[in-house]
Amino acid sequence: MELKSLGEALGKLAGRERLVKLVCLLGVCGIALLFLSSWLEGREEPSQPQQEAEWDGETSRRQLEEDLARVVRAITSEEDPEVLVTLEDTGENVYAADQAWNAQEGGAQNSREEESTYILLKDRDGGQSALPVTQRQPEVRGVVIVSSRAGDPAVREQLTQAAVTALDISSARVLVTGGG
Repeated sequence: MELKSLGEALGKLAGRERLVKLVCLLGVCGIALLFLSSWLEGREEPSQPQQEAEWDGETSRRQLEEDLARVVRAITSEEDPEVLVTLEDTGENVYAADQAWNAQEGGAQNSREEESTYILLKDRDGGQSALPVTQRQPEVRGVVIVSSRAGDPAVREQLTQAAVTALDISSARVLVTGGG
């Protein structure tokens, strides 16, 4: 019974030519809006392009010095302590690579060849760059902290332990001295 009454109601609506035209027009407009929105999404430039941060040894050293100076200020209440960090190297970038091995066995000679090619990514402009997998940070060689409060053995010990803990180095690589 319900289907019959529903069919009758639809029949009455379909009989109205104006309503049918309106529904068709709304359907066409909806399809056009969907097409337009998908077309615009493909053309939008990203709000912030993803740029690979260039992280070198100098940037790393400055960041470590700033972080350690902030810790020294917290311990000594000094306005502008001097902190120097020296690095063993500049770190290392490791990139994704495809590797293939070719082994040949023959009598007295056995040989094995290894071939490695980097996996490259293409950007919108057609440029290519290697796919980064990981980045090893530079290793700290030593630290010098110059503080006017370093004359106090307790403060000197606190500064040494703070540097040892923050940088994961031995206390033999940390020098805390007073400023003159």
